[in-house]
Amino acid sequence: MEYRDRDERPLTPALPSAPAAVRVYGHDGACAALCFDLDASKGGAQAVARDAAGLERWLVECGARVVTDLSPSGGRHVYVPLAERLDYTTARELVEALATHFPTLDPGPHRSLTTGCIRVPGSVHARGGHQVLTMSLNAAYDVLRRRNGADVVQAMRVRLTREIAAWRAAAQAPPPSPTAADPDMVGRLAQGELSARLVRIAREGVYDTARYATASEARQAVIAGAARAGWRLTDVAARLADGRWPGLAALYARYAPHQRHGALARDWRAAERLISGGANEPATERGNDHVHRSNTSAQQSQGGASTAFDEHAYIRTWRAAVRTYEQHRLPGRAGYTLRFVLRALGEMAHRTGSRYLAVGTRSLAVACGVDHSTVSVALRALTAAGWCDRLEAGRGEHADLYALALPHDLQDTAGTLRWDAGKVHALRPAFRELGHVTALVFEAVETGRARSITALVTATGISRRAVHEAVDILSAWALLERTSHGLVARPEALSRVAEQLGALDAVTAQLRRYARQRAAWRAYLARHEPDAEPRDLDDAETWWWPPDDAADAGWTLVGAVTPHVAA
Repeated sequence: MEYRDRDERPLTPALPSAPAAVRVYGHDGACAALCFDLDASKGGAQAVARDAAGLERWLVECGARVVTDLSPSGGRHVYVPLAERLDYTTARELVEALATHFPTLDPGPHRSLTTGCIRVPGSVHARGGHQVLTMSLNAAYDVLRRRNGADVVQAMRVRLTREIAAWRAAAQAPPPSPTAADPDMVGRLAQGELSARLVRIAREGVYDTARYATASEARQAVIAGAARAGWRLTDVAARLADGRWPGLAALYARYAPHQRHGALARDWRAAERLISGGANEPATERGNDHVHRSNTSAQQSQGGASTAFDEHAYIRTWRAAVRTYEQHRLPGRAGYTLRFVLRALGEMAHRTGSRYLAVGTRSLAVACGVDHSTVSVALRALTAAGWCDRLEAGRGEHADLYALALPHDLQDTAGTLRWDAGKVHALRPAFRELGHVTALVFEAVETGRARSITALVTATGISRRAVHEAVDILSAWALLERTSHGLVARPEALSRVAEQLGALDAVTAQLRRYARQRAAWRAYLARHEPDAEPRDLDDAETWWWPPDDAADAGWTLVGAVTPHVAA
């Protein structure tokens, strides 16, 4: 059973109506119980029952008190509730070591800090039925009320000393290549970005023991990398607090909760001392200038003598027409991509101060979270529908030239439409994972067009059921807040949610893929066009990092592919 991050909901007294699970680890990178998952797919129900009985005896010998349940599929769970939260490394080592003794034991729930989850008693099963206790409710409640102490965990570790040592040796990553330079253990790729190795430590708590002898060294590497990349202490502290970096939080688990911020501050000061001799720019301030620049980014206006005011007035009128008629002219799920391509064009037009846009399909693809081939199809459809005109075909490194346009039957009436307040946004990264429907619902609330479910159905043209589900998703991720005055949007949380959902990784991968494709195209031009000069891949095209959460709550990826021109 796959549990998607986008479907996560807060725990409530009511049982979920669909198959559900709870996360094994919290934002602090620690767990409140050891969760042993005995999987019937590894040998059948009889093998599971045999391993469950043996595991329970082993745990009782260590002094543990357990809760057990049974799945309709024949699988079983054995829980060891803990009086003190246990850090990720220790918990995983124990489960991995025990899995060598019990073949049906699946260590999966304890392997990932971010996705590890388990279906608890009472949960609906995908095959029908529920996960049911194999003991009385009173007995289970007593175990949960009087949890296992640290002495039980220590007894388990002592009995599994050899197995833990063997697992550590097997799990050790191969030593780094001599060509992989990391002289000062900060692993910096570019200002604002951490290496994939450091991000993995921060998110998953997994590190190469050949490179970092202790957890403290791995922890310090992440802190030093963040400091060297121009981050601030508050950036790191926020990721520890809201669950974006549970792996790093787990590496601070040896400190009491009230001591962890102080330990982080000490590590940060040590990191600043480490890099103070090599930093060429202030480590506490970073602008939003270090972003990807596309060779197909929009050029300055080619609209003749139009003033900036005239251009922005035209763009706002065009936006009002799109908002008014898109439900009817671009209906249903098939129209969602078209609607967000229009939004990306509108945002690019405002940024460049012109209705004329020399924009490539790859730049629009980044802004809309789709493939560039999908954008090509969308642009043809939008041109045929009259929402834009293709004025010139691209040549060499120059993209096609488009102009925002109004369908012929709207040109006389569009000027009477009320302009939309605020900014127009393409698909913001969080909605790559949460979906187009949630993006449209969030947009309607953010712009003040709707504050209730009923009003949202009218404003978006989406079914009531889909709107209700979207509001639940947005509320679960704290992007919408229910107040006495109705729904309120929280755009300042979009960056955090995008990072938690892994959407920023997808953005970076897409930008790097397109950068390689552009480099190949330039090489082709250099071979076949006499006037073309070959040039190396620009470092700025191979990476990207979002702006600070507090810098601009409404930022989108259009800013990463379009130069801004003031109005």
